Amino acid sequence: MDAARAVSLVVDWIRSHGLDYPTEGLEADRFDVGWSVYAPVDIDETDPMAFLELPVGRSVFLIGDCGRVQEFSSSVPPQQALDRFIADELALGCLGGGSDESRLLAEFELQFERIPSGAPRAVNELSVVHAPSDSASVAAEASRLIDPIVQQLAQLGPSGWERFSAEFAYTVSAEIGDLRFWVRGRSGLVSGLVPVPESIGELVRRQRRVAAQMPAGPWWRLLLSVTNRGETTVNYDYGDEPFPDGHLMLPEHYRDDLASYPRAHVPVWLAGYVAGPAAQGRDPHQAATAAAADAAAGRAAAATDEIPSLPEVWARWAVLSATYAGAGAEPGPEPRIFPGYAWYENGHRDGSVLFLLPGERAVLSGGSWNSELLDAAYNGAGQLPDLYAGAPAWVTDGVLNTRNRNGLLTFCFWWANGRWYRGATDTDDELDACLPDVWTLDESIRAMTELTGPRTARACRTLLTAATDRQATADQVAALFTDQPGADVDTAVNQLDLAGLLAR
Repeated sequence: MDAARAVSLVVDWIRSHGLDYPTEGLEADRFDVGWSVYAPVDIDETDPMAFLELPVGRSVFLIGDCGRVQEFSSSVPPQQALDRFIADELALGCLGGGSDESRLLAEFELQFERIPSGAPRAVNELSVVHAPSDSASVAAEASRLIDPIVQQLAQLGPSGWERFSAEFAYTVSAEIGDLRFWVRGRSGLVSGLVPVPESIGELVRRQRRVAAQMPAGPWWRLLLSVTNRGETTVNYDYGDEPFPDGHLMLPEHYRDDLASYPRAHVPVWLAGYVAGPAAQGRDPHQAATAAAADAAAGRAAAATDEIPSLPEVWARWAVLSATYAGAGAEPGPEPRIFPGYAWYENGHRDGSVLFLLPGERAVLSGGSWNSELLDAAYNGAGQLPDLYAGAPAWVTDGVLNTRNRNGLLTFCFWWANGRWYRGATDTDDELDACLPDVWTLDESIRAMTELTGPRTARACRTLLTAATDRQATADQVAALFTDQPGADVDTAVNQLDLAGLLAR
């Protein structure tokens, strides 16, 4: 099929469906398995408000080589539309490997095209048109409903705006809308927020109700980016990544939405946030009650040797913290020492905290934001990991990583009587991403020399050994940074001081 034939079939399709769409001057662009047919739009680039006259959602028609026509809104990203069209072509047997019937139709059309132009024809032309699937129809309707939202938002901007972004975070019981326009000033682009009127809020609600019928369910956030040339980008946020603070609602609003729109899968971080403290909270009363019940039932904690001893873990954590603090490391894995506890976040939403308690006791806990253990519990038939079975009464919220308040704690160990213990669920596999490099002396040295340089390996080993014996000195810390004259040695020394590892 050539471009002229593709345009001709699309024109017939437009007329047969009674669409208000130009049938003259259409253009066709070739892609792998067919043609994209559309009406080109010219705008006055000297008029910054000409965009208001631009039909943002004007249709684009994709027609396959077998003759099937499918309409898409220009609000749908081109690659997304193309992927959906090709998937439908495969499902309908229009591409290689299809049914005998579909191949016969394609061959029939090919023979039809080969009839000499002067020969009489029983019919003037052949169109093989398949209706899109239900999900495709819903997606097309959801895309179409973006158009009036964009058009009305565009009218709220100041004169001469160049682009705007609109971000909507919606549930059935709460809504957040942020609209920001960019205008070019003397010093470059400047931006400002503009209130979103209720009339547009209602359009967004309507669009979300339609989008809720798609397989993925209703979006949690709708993100629009629009230029004054009519270039529109639409993204549905289903919570694959945690929402920014300004768009994170109270848990009850997500519960309301999940009650109205049940979902087969909820992102682990969101499921934990919705579950809240009830899932993993352990206040002093709960801890005492649980400890007494465990003792009465004979439930004991499980001892484990998977983690190095507390003195080794504490010393390595503190020395790594001193190294990071002194070197002024770029944002990323970041261990730190605070009075009474060690803290770590790996830059990918995994982390842990180690609390020291009187009487040579300690609690190590943390979690991974997309843990398979938690996914099985929140989205499958599994149970939340049993982290506290046999735990003493002093293992409470006050010494646990704050992830337990959002149902995202994936491990909990406590040190007592010279050993580490854990609950009934084996969570050793959860530790690697959530702890700094404290597993072996050599691992800690490698992590340090990545910041201080390979020539400092001996100085790193000396400091680690001295810190484990609580005999570290400021000179040993300074020796790490001989190749870094701008290092913050004082802050590094302070980390070891807070950890109680300096010689006195």
